Formats: sequence, structure tokens, C-alpha cells
Amino acid sequence: MLSKDFIARVQNKLARESHRSLKRFYHLKNSRDIQKRIMFVMGCQRSGTTLMMHILEKDYATSIYHEQSVLSSGDKVERLRLNSLAFVKKVLTRDRAQFIVLKPLVESQRTTELLDFFPNSKALWMYRSYHDVVNSNLKRFGMRNGIDDIRPIAQDDSNNWRSAGASAQVRAFVQEHFAEDMNPYDAGALFWYARNNLYFEQNLTQNPHVMLCNYRDLALKPLHFMQELYHFMEQDFPGAHIVADVKDSSVGRGKHVELSPDIEAACADLYARMDAAYAATEQYRRIHADEETETGQVPATVSC
Repeated sequence: MLSKDFIARVQNKLARESHRSLKRFYHLKNSRDIQKRIMFVMGCQRSGTTLMMHILEKDYATSIYHEQSVLSSGDKVERLRLNSLAFVKKVLTRDRAQFIVLKPLVESQRTTELLDFFPNSKALWMYRSYHDVVNSNLKRFGMRNGIDDIRPIAQDDSNNWRSAGASAQVRAFVQEHFAEDMNPYDAGALFWYARNNLYFEQNLTQNPHVMLCNYRDLALKPLHFMQELYHFMEQDFPGAHIVADVKDSSVGRGKHVELSPDIEAACADLYARMDAAYAATEQYRRIHADEETETGQVPATVSC
């Protein structure tokens, strides 16, 4: 007798295949006279980017390229680095979807370059509480993952994406604290610090083609946030069904994470800067318009 778990897996697989088939039909049917929009999902790993891709996958108008895809087939080590931009452009040109979404997180240091290369492209930079990211990172990939992530930065390894784009100030801060036997939570936080600093080092606050997303808003206000994202991307919002299974249970799970005082201070300062940049956007104001109406002022951001 077949188990309920097996039947559920088969049903889910059939549902996914049916969805993909319907999307292909939709793309073929609607591919004439459309202006493609390309969105790059950027930021540090474990910041809610997988959830974002899951949500966007439900839109029939989208074509989704995850971290590992044909676009990164030339990376024989991790299959994460993008192939040449000419190759990527060739693949995307052939794609019939009107809304193309890529998640090249390891290329976050190249956000400006990618936006300049691809016409009609925009970027979504996702960030999340560093405590929650560290907790998620080490739980998912193991307690030494943070150390493995920052080692290339400390060693100034130009061939490793983890080190690419790191400023001299960030590199010096990582080198000051790096040790093979260091507190693994400190290491995870330093990686969060290095990758999110790239947002400011590329002056993306001044780029109108880049939108910020605090994972907290995606989890707590998914409908409002996704409506704003679609407005930003100049795409028709497909409906509330795309956020029907979004849950907020993972917000604040890193509260137990304890960091060394100077690393805590550095991360807290960067997180506050990102929150301030986010709160200054029109998207944030519209997402929180109901709170602003009730209090008479823009709500303060809250670290989780």
C-alpha cells in the first residue's frame, strides 16, 4: 500500500510539471510585441531570496533562473558564477517570457555592471536581520560554513566570489577577526557584513533601478510588498494567490545568536543603515501607509 507521504510527493511533482507546462503555453501565447523585463535578485545568502523566487515562480508571466542554471553552467566548481554576459544575453533573448528573474547572488558585487549591460533590467536587493541570517546559514550548511565563507576574504583570494568586490576596509575588518577556531557565529556575521556592504560600496542607494527588501516585510506584509515589487518592475500583479503560503514563522529565529561586541556593533550599524535606506523609499512608505495613517508618522524599523 502506498504511503501518504509518497502520494503527496507524486501529487506535488505532477502539480509542478502542470504549472511549468501552463507557463510555457502562456509564454508562447503572449510572446508577441512584449517588452521584456529582467530582474536580478541580489544580496547575501539566507536572506529570503529562495522564498522570493518561490513566490515569483507562481506567476505565469515569469521565467525563473535559480542560482544553479544553464546561465552558470561554465562554473565547474560550484555552478554558481554566471557565464559570460554575452552568453547570458543570448539565453535571455531566446526566452519568450515577459518577466525574467535571475538569482545570481554570487554576482551581487556586479549589480551595477549587470544593470548597465542588460536593457530594461532592475535589481531587488534582499537583506535580513544578521542574527536570523547567521542562524539560518549555520543550521543549513553546518557550523563551519561561516568560517569557510570568510576565509577567502581574509586571504584576499581574487578567484573566489566570496572575496570579490570586498573593500579594503571590509577586508581589514575580516582579517582582524579571522581564525580557523573562531566563534562560528562571529564568522557567519562577518560574511553577512561583507556581502551587504556591497550595497553601499556600489552606491546603490542612488540607483533608481534597485529596490530594497527587508525580509521582515516580505514575511509579515507579503501582499503589500509584492504589489510594490510588481509596480517597481512595471508588471501586472498576478493576484494574491502567489503569496498564499507565505509564513512569518522564521522571523526572529536568530535571537539566541550571540556575537563578539565589536562584530555585533559593526553589523548593527550596517543593518541600521540599510533600514534607513529602505525606510526612505516610496515603496516602504506605501507598504506601511496604514501604520503611518494610524500614528501620524512613518513607523520605525525594528530589528529582529
